Amino acid sequence: MIEWLALVIFFMAAMVIVYHHIGYPLVLKMLTQGLENTLPNFYHRRHQITPLDHMLPSISLIMPAYNEAGTIQEKIRNLAALDYPDYKLKVVLVCDGCTDGTAQLANETLAESECSHLNLSVVEKPENCGKVAILNEAISLSRCSVVALSDVSSLLSNDSLLVVAAHLSNENTGVICGSYHFLKSLSVGEQAYWQYQRSIKTRESALGATLGVHGAFYAFRRELFDLIPADTINDDFTLPVQIILKGYRCLYDPRIIAMELEQACNEMDFQRRKRIAAGNIQQALRHAGLLHPKFGKIAFNFFSGKFLRPFMPLFLFMALASSALLSLSYTIFQIFLFVQLGIYGITVLYIFRRSQPNHKRLRVLFYLVSGHIAMAIGLINYLSGQTKGQWKRVNTET
Repeated sequence: MIEWLALVIFFMAAMVIVYHHIGYPLVLKMLTQGLENTLPNFYHRRHQITPLDHMLPSISLIMPAYNEAGTIQEKIRNLAALDYPDYKLKVVLVCDGCTDGTAQLANETLAESECSHLNLSVVEKPENCGKVAILNEAISLSRCSVVALSDVSSLLSNDSLLVVAAHLSNENTGVICGSYHFLKSLSVGEQAYWQYQRSIKTRESALGATLGVHGAFYAFRRELFDLIPADTINDDFTLPVQIILKGYRCLYDPRIIAMELEQACNEMDFQRRKRIAAGNIQQALRHAGLLHPKFGKIAFNFFSGKFLRPFMPLFLFMALASSALLSLSYTIFQIFLFVQLGIYGITVLYIFRRSQPNHKRLRVLFYLVSGHIAMAIGLINYLSGQTKGQWKRVNTET
């Protein structure tokens, strides 16, 4: 009886693991055949003032910042070079208790001749309030029809705002997000992972059922904004979902590129992924109502991608524990057990050594497995109440 139960647990866990990582992308590929090229045309302004400028929406681009002295100057120069009418764009930089001169550097850069036309306001908070509090206040004070949120450390492609305007001209679209890239990627594993994520995002958007966005850059209709709960960890999931629940679409456009300037070390990357994991379990539990069949494609995407993700460590443990029990009776499960223990052991060794394997394929495997280990730690931290929604700039798509 125990052996039979162990077999059921092993194959159930294995099926869920394979479905989440391989099956879901394949199903998305089949469902989106012929739908990939549905992106709207956008107004190619080419930095020329034209009578059509007045048709573009007013955009408030808000940047929460905490000690961003290393990237703030390049960010402001990047925003000054975007192709969008000056009088239609208002940029708000909120320095949340910064102690490294971020605000001073921003004002100095704004005085440069190539940046002086940019309508940018620098708001300095004397104490650190937290990112969610900053977003709630800044977005609520905005009077523009569209709000865009962007990380200080990411540079935007030249026509990003024009693409946003084209999407939001459709009254059924509430949120539009872009593609996340690294100027200097940490590893080939990270590169492969983000390529995988971009493929999924593209197909989810083709179905009109994208859920989470990337905090490096996304935009939405100001009128649809609701205050974000103060304890929220992954604000760039919660905010779009609040809009989706009102019946609006959240779409992804790879023509919008957010290029990450900062490169984290292995230790920083692992700590970041632990926090993301805590946010993933919070959003899975908080938005479990999205699993209701009435949400159709959104429910399917939420279950297959976002809901299953934080529980992957549990399924991996189930597979490991059941194969350990079955290895007492079956040679094939002795092999399964040996392979699993070997992969986990080597991954943990590299984590403690703060390094990565040399072989390209092993690096991809290391990035995936170390992500699940970080997810397990983040899951434990969240359930034990150790993770709070304090200020962190987090990339949630893991």
